[in-house]
Amino acid sequence: MKGKIMSMEFRKGWKGFIIFIVIVTLVAAGYAQLYPSVMEDMEEDELVGAELVSIEIEDDEIHLYWVSIEEMDERIEGSVEYRIVEDTNQYLPDPREVNVTSYNYHTLERTDDNDERYFGVIALIDGTVEKPMGMASTEEPVDPVEELMDTPFVRLFSAGREDLSMADMEGFISIEVYSWWILLVGVYLAYISVKSVTTDFEEDRLDILLSSSVSRKNYLLEKFSALSLFVLIMHVIVGLMIMLSVYSVGETPDIAYLIAMLIAVPMFMVIISVSMFFAVLFKRSRTAVGVSFGVILVQFGLFATGHLVESLEPVHPFTISNYWDYNSVLLDGVVYPLHLVLLTAIAIIFLVASMKIFQKGDIPS
Repeated sequence: MKGKIMSMEFRKGWKGFIIFIVIVTLVAAGYAQLYPSVMEDMEEDELVGAELVSIEIEDDEIHLYWVSIEEMDERIEGSVEYRIVEDTNQYLPDPREVNVTSYNYHTLERTDDNDERYFGVIALIDGTVEKPMGMASTEEPVDPVEELMDTPFVRLFSAGREDLSMADMEGFISIEVYSWWILLVGVYLAYISVKSVTTDFEEDRLDILLSSSVSRKNYLLEKFSALSLFVLIMHVIVGLMIMLSVYSVGETPDIAYLIAMLIAVPMFMVIISVSMFFAVLFKRSRTAVGVSFGVILVQFGLFATGHLVESLEPVHPFTISNYWDYNSVLLDGVVYPLHLVLLTAIAIIFLVASMKIFQKGDIPS
């Protein structure tokens, strides 16, 4: 009876499916909620009042200029002087006084080309009241986002896109969610795909199922269809929740977040079919799960490190991650249909191979 195995799979696993969907949705959508605070933390790394104090470095001199406090606050009354302090730490934990002047500029001697020096300007009103003005440094200003993007971790998960930036919500979500999505979801799918088949072997249910007008071909086809439908539903929910979460923090909830999730479905169909292939091949949960996990981890590792190690770049076409180009969707709005067709074809090939092995093999007693 068609549909029996598929409905049985949902009745048996619906609780686990719901729990997993809730967990991954909270994790994925939660990163969008972190975006404003992460950007705020990065901005806080900039020197305080850097926009009020400028610095010019010549061969042997350092020139400091700052906005006068009268320009900042018209209510200032009384005499004003400026105290310049310096330290080798940007937080000025042990500042050394350099000079006190009534002008809004000062020249210092440059001692060492490699000497990292931080300067602070403090306004002294009537010689008693201190008002911090701002800071400057001999070091070239570094964009904290660019500095983060230059770390090995981010380069590893940027999938070779040099135009990816965590300063944008799309880049942030790409690195924090999509880059590791195949591991989070793929490992879970591999496990349940193997267990959905091998449990029937190990608990002697297969004879009963196959004796109730269910063919071996339909058995595997309906198992595959049930798991694929679960994957589709999960990605629709997660994609929509990411859009909603992005909107809730004041960013544009682009449909690209949903599309980037949906084009991952063929990739996970490959993982389901490969895992079922190992399930019917080995007929033991432990062996099939171990081999499936190994395949996922190895191909993901080769894909990721291939962007760091030039000699590994030729292996990219042999990894399924290479054909889930979520960055093209998020950054360029482009979907490659041939990639989806190729992944779907690979899934079908492994599913057909599983059916061939299953039809010829014996059922363990």
